[in-house]
Amino acid sequence: MELLAWRVAGAGIVAWLIVLLRKRPLSRSNINSKVAGYLLMAAVLISCNWGLYLWAVSSGRIVEASLGYYINPLINVLLGVIFFSERMGRIRYIAIFLASAAVILMTLESGVFPWLSLVLAFSFGFYGLAVKHLSSEIDSIEVLAWETLLLSPIAIVYLVFRGVGGLLHFTGFGTVVTLLLVLAGLVTLLPLWLFGVGAKRITLSTLGFLQYLAPTIMLLLGVFVYGEHFGLFRGIAFFLVAAALVLYSTTLVNHSHS
Repeated sequence: MELLAWRVAGAGIVAWLIVLLRKRPLSRSNINSKVAGYLLMAAVLISCNWGLYLWAVSSGRIVEASLGYYINPLINVLLGVIFFSERMGRIRYIAIFLASAAVILMTLESGVFPWLSLVLAFSFGFYGLAVKHLSSEIDSIEVLAWETLLLSPIAIVYLVFRGVGGLLHFTGFGTVVTLLLVLAGLVTLLPLWLFGVGAKRITLSTLGFLQYLAPTIMLLLGVFVYGEHFGLFRGIAFFLVAAALVLYSTTLVNHSHS
């Protein structure tokens, strides 16, 4: 919880520094009750996603977390169908089926439903859905700034409360820990900001492929650096998800060429 608070508070400070230091005026006129509602929804969802991911890493479940981010693009497909009446197409139906089979296989292998993977995938999917409803005049860094503004006060109060109680890890645990906590906001904000900027500058197919890099790196770290279990059934499940993503990516390529 403390690390999550550092991420939220730090990301808010960095975002507002960037917004206030640039020459472009703040889009306050675009913030109404409806936009504020979507911003609050986005803030809560991304904080839940961050918190659950932190718990997954600290609990030795990096591989399971990586599966969630592999599944996320397919969750986005489902949300597009449900909320925007987008067409699925035969190939995407097959991709969804393969991903569902992978979830079932992982359940049979471990005897536990992979709720962690699905909650990570759905929370990030609904976060994207909330951001999509925001005005195009509010750019990506302002969206992040407004989101963190809603939650940063809570995070700062929590950190102050722990500090008063002598429970804060900012000092007394070495220079490395202090430095990592200071950088938590920047490390949190930078990928989200660059993703938002990049999404406007590169093709949809390229963006789709690049989204798979993060969970792939996560998977490799979990298996080869932290020695997490990766048995036969789990390997088959990831193969099914990879096949689903290849099929899904072909629809992105075809869409960008049409």
